[in-house]
Order: sequence, then structure tokens, then C-alpha cells
Amino acid sequence: MDPTQDSANAQVSFSVNVCNADVPFLDPTIRHMIRQLDYRFCERVLTYDPGRQEGKYSERRQGTREQMEHILDGLLRDGVIDRVDVVPWDSGEQERILGRYFCGGDVDDLKDFSGAPIYQYLYALDRCRGDYIFHADSDMLFHRGDSRSWIDIGLALLRERPDAVVCTPQGGPPQAANRFEKLIGRPLLRREPLQGWHVATFTSTRYFLMDVARFHSALPLQQAKPREPLENSLSHTFNGKGLRRYSMNGYMHYAVHPWKHDDNHIRYLHDLIWAVENDVYPFVRSGFPWDMRTDGELIHEWLGALRKAGRPV
Repeated sequence: MDPTQDSANAQVSFSVNVCNADVPFLDPTIRHMIRQLDYRFCERVLTYDPGRQEGKYSERRQGTREQMEHILDGLLRDGVIDRVDVVPWDSGEQERILGRYFCGGDVDDLKDFSGAPIYQYLYALDRCRGDYIFHADSDMLFHRGDSRSWIDIGLALLRERPDAVVCTPQGGPPQAANRFEKLIGRPLLRREPLQGWHVATFTSTRYFLMDVARFHSALPLQQAKPREPLENSLSHTFNGKGLRRYSMNGYMHYAVHPWKHDDNHIRYLHDLIWAVENDVYPFVRSGFPWDMRTDGELIHEWLGALRKAGRPV
């Protein structure tokens, strides 16, 4: 099937949840996402939670509501996004959302054991009007390797596979797979590029393209354990209902997750965004293939790749 077939008629919402901890990196990152995804979304929405962060998230540097509203006003003014929804914290709306998505209110946890959102994510999804939703965390970076939008390719997959409820691009660019590849700094053997998709048993909330009707057909969500992360509940429910997450093979389109929002991430953010957009990366690097490690001395892995590509940093 032509990956762009009928995509012009698809109603796809762009949805990102944001909070005050995102202030240092939000503006350039959202502009990057819209630029790289390059799709005519029916709406581009940021859902803002102005509340105090909890658990591990309270340890992150916090911006102020005034700073966040300044960023959001700029994104609206420049036409980067269409709307900002502010998460309501009245008990009636909380009960409505959790009751709709979790079996009539069997679950009343607004956040998981670590402080990560449950109610806020579901509220954002509930507000979207598209037949499909592209959701991403506020720090995600995306590489587009050709003229096609990855959204077009993902829509084709969702239409072809009746068991596909969400799909995702490849997680990260190529990475050294063994000690010898780390030593020589390149792949040991020439690998034929992988095509198509594979089934993944876990559905992360970091980024996905969702078929809304299939998602609703899986409701109510079921928790495997109390106060578990929302992505665990999604994975548990989808697997139990015979629905799948499909992940794209190959490195034409991929996603990168900044591992830590530290001083190095903020200082070099524009350079790191440039690297992902231009397919520049350290083949020999720390962490998982999809993680961008900037903590401590690890930033030099990325800075070295940037300098090798001729980018002054």
C-alpha cells in the first residue's frame, strides 16, 4: 500500500502534556517536533498541568507558571500550536475521566507510585477530536529520513493491521552492538536494512500514533498492579484484548529520548536538535539506542559526533 494513500483525509490530533519542569527546553523542542513530523494535524494541542510535581519529578528544576505561559503564548502567536488546555483539578472532572477509562471509577489514582501522570494523560487524550492521536512526551526528538512524514507511514500501518492500536517509529539511530564494534567505531558486518514492522509487547507513553476507535474498544483499562504507570495499564489491557503496538524497523525515521534534563542538555539543546534532524549521532555511545545521554562526561560522545559533522560547539 502507498503509505500516503488517503492520509490527507485523516483527522490526526497532535497532543503533548507539559508542566513547569519543561520550561528550560519546551519551546525549541515543540518547534522541532512540528517541523520534523511535517503533517497537517487537525489540531495541535499542549495540555498544561500547572500543579506541583510529585515523587521523582519534584527533583527536576522547576520553572514558574509565568515562564510557562510566556512560552505557550509564543507558540500560539507563531501558529506552532492551536490550543492550550489547562488540566482541571476539580474532583468532578477527575471522577469523570477515571470513571470513563477505568471501569466506572475502580481506579482513583491520579498519578502512579513515582509521581508520573495518569489522570493528566487521559484528560489530554480525552480532549482530542481526531480519529487518530499522535502523542509525545514534551522532550522527545524525531528524525525524518526522507520527504515523507512518519505520520503518513504510521497511518498506513494502522489501516492495514486490524490488531494495531498504536504504532511507533524506530527507537534511536544505529549503535555499536558489541565490544569489537565499539573498538573499530563502525558495524562489524554490513547489515541489510530492515523493512516493515515488528510487534512490541509494551506500549510506552513516550510517543505513539493511536487509532482512537480501537483504543476505546479496549476500554475499560485494567491495572496489573495498583498505582502502576499508565503505560503498564495500557500494555496489560492491549495484550489481554489482542491489540498490538507495532514498531517500525529500520532507521529512516527514529525517535530519541533525552535521558536527563541536566545542564548539558539545556546548554547544547539547539546543537542536539540539529544532530537528530541531520542524522548525526555517536555510533559508539552509552545507554539504550533510543536514549540521548548528556550527563557528565557522556555529553562528549554527542559533542564529538557534532564536531566530526562540522558543527562548531
